[in-house]
Amino acid sequence: MGEYKDRKHLRYPADPNQLVTIYYLDESTKKTGHLVGLCQDESLNGCCVVFVGEVSFKQGQEVLCECGTLPKVTAMVSWIKKLEDQITQVGFSWIT
Repeated sequence: MGEYKDRKHLRYPADPNQLVTIYYLDESTKKTGHLVGLCQDESLNGCCVVFVGEVSFKQGQEVLCECGTLPKVTAMVSWIKKLEDQITQVGFSWIT
């Protein structure tokens, strides 16, 4: 319950089957890539996305985030949580 008390903004559940596309720069190969995940929730400050498969994001990494029908926005990887093998939850914060 402590982590919820420290939140600055309310979380809103995403629309059913709302997809999020994350565009990123792979540091090792210097190539751009993208991953598509399922939006779990949204807030004024960012969103939480669940990915299936290998995820190579690093905390603090800057990415472009396209959430549903909204335009692309610059975001930062806030946290990464491995739920199961090949299932990862990632929190993104909008950069304004």
